[in-house]
Amino acid sequence: MNRRVVFVAPFGLGQKTTVWARTLPLARQLAQHGWEPTLLIPPWDTPQDAGRRWQEAGVNVVHVETRLGALQIFYQLLHEIFALEPAIVQTVKPRAYAGLVHWTLWYALRRSPRRPLLLLDTDDWEQAWAAINRYPWPLARFLDWQEDWGIRHADAVTAASQWLAAEVTRTSPRTPVLYLPNGVLSPAQDAPRWQAGGRDVLFFSRFVEVSPDWLTKLAVVLHEKSPTARLLVAGTPVQPGLEKPFHAALRQAAAQQRIAPVVWLGYVDQTQLAVLYRQIGCAIFPAQPTPLQQAKCSVRLATTLLAGVPVVASAVGEQATYGAGGAAHLVAAEASPEEFADALCQLLADPARQVALSSWGHRHLLAQYSWPTLGNRLHSFYLQLLAASKA
Repeated sequence: MNRRVVFVAPFGLGQKTTVWARTLPLARQLAQHGWEPTLLIPPWDTPQDAGRRWQEAGVNVVHVETRLGALQIFYQLLHEIFALEPAIVQTVKPRAYAGLVHWTLWYALRRSPRRPLLLLDTDDWEQAWAAINRYPWPLARFLDWQEDWGIRHADAVTAASQWLAAEVTRTSPRTPVLYLPNGVLSPAQDAPRWQAGGRDVLFFSRFVEVSPDWLTKLAVVLHEKSPTARLLVAGTPVQPGLEKPFHAALRQAAAQQRIAPVVWLGYVDQTQLAVLYRQIGCAIFPAQPTPLQQAKCSVRLATTLLAGVPVVASAVGEQATYGAGGAAHLVAAEASPEEFADALCQLLADPARQVALSSWGHRHLLAQYSWPTLGNRLHSFYLQLLAASKA
């Protein structure tokens, strides 16, 4: 049986998480099952990688050249695929170069008996990002079309959230769908790990989860009920400037002495995390119940729970499944900021509860979301699809 699989990525191995945190781990697991995976990357966001190739845990990682422009990138991606003659081509996100490759293969090979199965992996509802990314109307419409077309013209779809799986089925009822959330690996001995005794509250944010007013109201209640706790905000905005309304609202509240001054951390690396995990009582993952938040599957939440950090999270989308069964303190999706803050302050006042959440969250992630378990699920799905295609 031909077991060559090609993943066509939309971008490189930089700060965007999908390729390094989802696609590459899945490809590694497939290699363990005897597949021959290749990861094709147009590194427009990591130009230093252009032209580089290497093998990693059985995965051929191929960065195409970028210096000759968009058409050359597109041509190289197709050339690599035709040279490999894979059994499966899986587009990672139905947009940009990856989406164009999917479109071309669908029509160019639609009558060929050697056409590979064309799969789509979706880990976000891309249409929800148009306003945030401030796309011009023609580009937004094109990307919306790519997403819808990609779902309707895939032999199967893998979806990182239950919300996305349901949306795929609504869009294309006959398309096989595999729910395949983001996973984790057992942490290394020196990996950052939460330690009990801290009082601060850590909020990982891309400045799209809640509104500035929502976060300010939470901070006011936090200051009233837990005056010794500070709010630490880590992360960078998905678009420059998104953080400015948050800074302005919270600084005004601090100037009025309604809250303690917020600590703005920006991007934090592993060394900084090790320090933070010794000074916080818990982390928070508030989210408003919008398609943007319901569709995503947060790698950051998964790794935070894996590190044993006690978490208070809105029960929105995959946050509810990651935090199920007591792995996190879940707050109703429609809860007000005051209600969320009440739950947060109760946890800060209960060290025993923090320790229990730490232990259970870590075990829950390893038991339910290990990459070997998820890779086995994808391996079985591939075998079923190939068998059905030959029947």
